[in-house]
Amino acid sequence: MDRKQKIIAACVLAALAFISFLVIGSIVKNPETFGGIIKSLDEKAENVMALTGAAAASAAAITLIPGDVGTPIAEKLVDMSGYFMIILAAIYLEKWLVTITGVIAFAVLIPISLIGLALDLFTAEHPFRSLFVKVICFALILFAAVPASVMLAEKVDKTYGVTVKETIEEAEKKSKEIQNQAGNETNNNALEKIFNTVKGGVNGKVEEFKTILSKFIQAAAVLIVTSCVIPIAVMVFFIWIIKMIIGIQITIPTIHLSDHMKNPMKEPMKEPVKEAQN
Repeated sequence: MDRKQKIIAACVLAALAFISFLVIGSIVKNPETFGGIIKSLDEKAENVMALTGAAAASAAAITLIPGDVGTPIAEKLVDMSGYFMIILAAIYLEKWLVTITGVIAFAVLIPISLIGLALDLFTAEHPFRSLFVKVICFALILFAAVPASVMLAEKVDKTYGVTVKETIEEAEKKSKEIQNQAGNETNNNALEKIFNTVKGGVNGKVEEFKTILSKFIQAAAVLIVTSCVIPIAVMVFFIWIIKMIIGIQITIPTIHLSDHMKNPMKEPMKEPVKEAQN
C-alpha cells in the first residue's frame, strides 16, 4: 500500500470514527431507542416485586395457623424474598447496561480503535493493529449481548411466564383467605377451632402453603435463568464466536530450498583446476 492509499484509508477510518461517535453514539444514548427492551425488563421487574410481596404476605399469613406447623414454611418463604431481591437487582443492572454499553461501545471504544487503526497505517511494524481490531469486536459483543439475552429471555418467559402469574395470584388468594378466616383472633385455641371448621383443617392449610412454596421456588428458578444465566451465557457465547473468528491463525509452511534452487540462473561453481604434476 503506497502513501496515497494509506491516506485515503486513514481518512475513511477517521470518518467512521466520527460517525460512530456523533451519529450512532447519540442514537444509543436515547432511551427510546431501546424502548421495547426496557419495557420488557420493567414488566419483569414488576413481576419480581409482586412475587416478593406475595411471598412476604404468605409468610405472614401462615404464621396465623396455630402451633408451629407453619413456621418452617414461613421461614422458607422469607428466604425466597431474599432471592427475589437479588433477581430484581440483576434486572435493574441489565436495564442500566442496555444504554451504557451502547455509549461505551460507539462513543468510546470503537472511535478510539478506528483512530488508532488509522494511525497504525503509517507505522512500519503495525504493532497495535490486532489489538484495535479485537477491541472493536469486543465493543460490538458488549453492545449486542444485552439485547440478544433479553430477546432470548422473552421466548423463555412466553413458556413459563404463566407460572409466575399463577403463583402470584394463588399466593395472594390463599393469604387473603387465611387472614379472613382468622379475623382479629389471636388466641391459639380459638384459631385452632376456626381452622378445624375449615375444609381440610390445619393440615389442609399447611399442604396448600407447601404447594405455594414449591411454586415460588419454580418461579424463582425461571427468573434466575432468564435474568442471570441467559445474559451470562449469551456474553460467553459471543466471546467464544469472536475468539474462534479472530483466533484462527493461518500458517504457511516454510520450504527450505537449496542455493541452486533459490538462484536457478546462477552458474554452478567450478572446481579449481589442479596443476599438472610434472
